[in-house]
Amino acid sequence: MAAGTSRVAVVSGTSSGIGAAVAEEFLRRGYTVIGLSRRGNPNLAEQSGYVDRIADLRDGDAVRTALASVNGATADGVDAVVLNAGASPDPADLVKVDWQVAADAYETNVRTALNLIQATAPLLAQRGGGSLTFVGASLANGYTPERWAYAASKAAMTTLMRACSVEFADDGVVANEVRPGPVATAMTMTGLDGEVNDEIIRAINAGFGTDWLKAPRTVAEWIAAIAEFPSNGPTGQVFNYSRKVL
Repeated sequence: MAAGTSRVAVVSGTSSGIGAAVAEEFLRRGYTVIGLSRRGNPNLAEQSGYVDRIADLRDGDAVRTALASVNGATADGVDAVVLNAGASPDPADLVKVDWQVAADAYETNVRTALNLIQATAPLLAQRGGGSLTFVGASLANGYTPERWAYAASKAAMTTLMRACSVEFADDGVVANEVRPGPVATAMTMTGLDGEVNDEIIRAINAGFGTDWLKAPRTVAEWIAAIAEFPSNGPTGQVFNYSRKVL
């Protein structure tokens, strides 16, 4: 990276939750951040260094168009890509679940990741190396039958991560996964609107006798730290903060 050139991170799913928190953390660390989401994030868009791009990541052409429209922010490549976009279908009886539920989970979780990887891999190589960091889930282990469709898509992303760790190794790119465990977002807490403060999280954890639930900003710090691994650092690894056996 040339002297004086800002580090650049691309983060998917930045409209809310973990993705928005990761974007905030990269901004705090001095990066230019390109955020990709279907809804956009007007609050982040007001911050210096943040580039908001609305795109359906299931559409590979839309991803490439969004990245091409950032007015030179990626002219020298990118340093880090965080693959966070995704969705979780409602739990369903395994013996009754329709295949389309699983197909939709793959479309939303796996296809979005593959499209972003294919669009950004040349930019990481152009930079001389960087990182692909996947936001995974302990449910990928498959021990919760009613969440099978979501779990299968997340297991596929783990396989994709490990394939990337081999495919792009010669370009100096490391690929790793973070499994954060329960996070206080709208995906895990029905009806949640906005950030949950630390006091509420402590109360919830005390009530359930655990400290598994954590704020998106806490997870964002872990993700950004792993995304900053050097080219000769760990790759192909799952970093498990879920406290569940891999």
